[in-house]
Amino acid sequence: MLLVTENSGSARSGETGKARAEPRPVSTAALQFGRALRQRRQAKGLALRELQKLAYVDKSLISRVERGLTPPSVEFAEACDRALEAGGTLVVLAEAARAEPYVHLPPPPSHFVGREEHFTLLDETVFTGPAKVVFVAGPPGVGKTALVLKWANRRQEEFDGVLWSDLRGYAAGSPAQPADILDDLLRCVGVRPDRIPAEEHMRLALLRGLLRGQRTLVVLDNALDSHQVRPVLPGTPDTTVLITSRRRLSGLVVGSGAVQVSLEPLEDLEATRLMADLIGADRAAGDPEGVGRLVRLCAALPLAVNIAAERVATHPHQSVGELARELVAEGRRLELLAVDDDAVGVRAAFSWSYRALDADTARMFRLLGVHPGPRFTSGAAAALAGLPEHDARRLVDKLVQAHLVQQVGARYYRFHDLLRVYAAEEAATEQWRDERQAAVSRLTHWYLYAANAASWRLTPARDHHVDLGPAPEGVEPLRFETFDDAYIWCAEEMPSITGVARLALDHGLYEIGWRLPVEMFDYHLLGRPWQTWISSHDVAIESAKAGGDLGGLAWSAINLAEAHRRRGDLDRAHELFGQAVDLAEEIGENPSLGWALVGLGNIAHEREDYAGAVRLIGDGVDVCARIGYQLGEATARVHLGRAYRDLGEHDLALDHGRRALDVYAKDADQHGMGFALVPLARTCRRFGDLDQALGYCDQALTAYRNCGDVWGQADALDERGCALAEQGHAKDALEVWRDALQLVMDLDDRKASVLRGRIEGAV
Repeated sequence: MLLVTENSGSARSGETGKARAEPRPVSTAALQFGRALRQRRQAKGLALRELQKLAYVDKSLISRVERGLTPPSVEFAEACDRALEAGGTLVVLAEAARAEPYVHLPPPPSHFVGREEHFTLLDETVFTGPAKVVFVAGPPGVGKTALVLKWANRRQEEFDGVLWSDLRGYAAGSPAQPADILDDLLRCVGVRPDRIPAEEHMRLALLRGLLRGQRTLVVLDNALDSHQVRPVLPGTPDTTVLITSRRRLSGLVVGSGAVQVSLEPLEDLEATRLMADLIGADRAAGDPEGVGRLVRLCAALPLAVNIAAERVATHPHQSVGELARELVAEGRRLELLAVDDDAVGVRAAFSWSYRALDADTARMFRLLGVHPGPRFTSGAAAALAGLPEHDARRLVDKLVQAHLVQQVGARYYRFHDLLRVYAAEEAATEQWRDERQAAVSRLTHWYLYAANAASWRLTPARDHHVDLGPAPEGVEPLRFETFDDAYIWCAEEMPSITGVARLALDHGLYEIGWRLPVEMFDYHLLGRPWQTWISSHDVAIESAKAGGDLGGLAWSAINLAEAHRRRGDLDRAHELFGQAVDLAEEIGENPSLGWALVGLGNIAHEREDYAGAVRLIGDGVDVCARIGYQLGEATARVHLGRAYRDLGEHDLALDHGRRALDVYAKDADQHGMGFALVPLARTCRRFGDLDQALGYCDQALTAYRNCGDVWGQADALDERGCALAEQGHAKDALEVWRDALQLVMDLDDRKASVLRGRIEGAV
């Protein structure tokens, strides 16, 4: 989300606080919609008053929406889309403009002292210096994130927008990949998950396009190194990137002219002020020696001071000196585990506060260290602890109050990376072995049941869903009321799915390790999160092999093969589909054999071996028909119809396509209907029945809109344009192709290239 308001001030080289003559856009996504609306209106040669008459909307509202000052309502977008014959393009853009904020700049720390010279340096570097990349470097726990959040929140009104992403450079698990970071930033701007391109370079290009002309601050927190950051730098003229890292990012200094701001522990006086701010001035003044000793034990590191102070504040009947002596004892206990004096202070503060927690809260703290993702919900916390969600939330909130967990947005929590490591170490001790194993089982089951429920909701009419039966004790399965609820959950949990599957594999829960990624397959087809699709199914194959589950191995290989086929790696896809055929033949006829044969047939089709495609896909149809697998049979017939079309077999192509459509229509499967209708339209056009082709295109466009598939909408529009062009309606075809291009230009290089070629040829 872009953090902007209509009447907030602006700063340009010292102009802080001066009001703008023109209010700000409410978001970049709203501005993008406004530009598209203006371009459409002007291309039609319409004045505001004329569009008002056609769309029955007030011209002053049109003007404000075009300038990005008011987000478009659904009704407004639909009315303008109809009036301007935009083919649904404006409706799709309006969805992004009205999207819920995915993530936002976290609030500044509630207690913060000192660092004035660093604020001044950041002001000078960002507002008067030439550098577009600035990084704050310092040791762990020194307050890098706190400094940057304090400064960014203080200065956010001086930017058109502020974006933020946690790069997880030193967190447990894998650091964020460039594709993940770009996904974060695009969703900050308001881009829907299904509108985010699959390829990393396209994500960066889309981000650059959205930020161009906007004065934007991008905050990248907790970077591992220059290699992680460099691929996500927008490089747009008005964009400043502010990074935190434990390392000096020398590669950015050389390659991007980055400027370093070094951060050291607080001065003793500042750390004492922070402690007094946290425990109360009167109590600090009553025992200055005890306060000083605590500060020194914490090595004046703000993270440790915050945690130690919270312990002091919650024990008002003990003197600060007594509590300091306890911390000394804790530090001595940990000295042999620490690598340097600072580590002793930080670990002692962690241990001291952890051991002061009540038993239930301490248990929650260490169990949260088991979660493999970058953030977690109270639902996941409840699963870890085997508690009702409201009880789990109460315990997590206690940890937030104790500065042991951070809240991020309304629904998510996260650890500081040092605290995550400490919690994970505590959970891994032999003392808690049984507790940890039970927590892993509950958490992985919770994710499996949620993925299963989402799959049912995303494609309710399909017959491939598995009934998992009752959830294990201590697991409260999620329920999704709508398609959007399920889709959003899947999109938001993508960064955790591979880690959860790996957690299951590592703890011998082999069926969960392969079934969780497989249950996400319906979302993968819709959202196309290539990286997680592939990495999670790599784990699924490992897990199925470890468990000796041939069926799970076949399904995992098929799903992974489909990802590689769609990304153009036909050799790897062919290898995996072939393995699935061998496995399926070993265990007997089943749906996986049908899918694997169809997959091999599709590869033959892409290699222009149409006769081979017909043979392989036909075998897949026969398998699905013999075992009564209707979804597989219908899908296979769509592909078989395509192959017959390219062989020149008109009647067979239409017969198989229409039989597939009938199955999907019977179940009101909107995605399936769109999937069958576009190939039917191509077949009709190939053999000269242009009116029927246009009819199929219109039906396909409606079906794909109903299920929110943007790629499908673009495909239907592309085919509609081809049919119109062959009818001699070149102008109409050109307009339709432009609509299709606007839908996919930032999503699919190959499709966008095809559409640009059609447009250039028509012009």
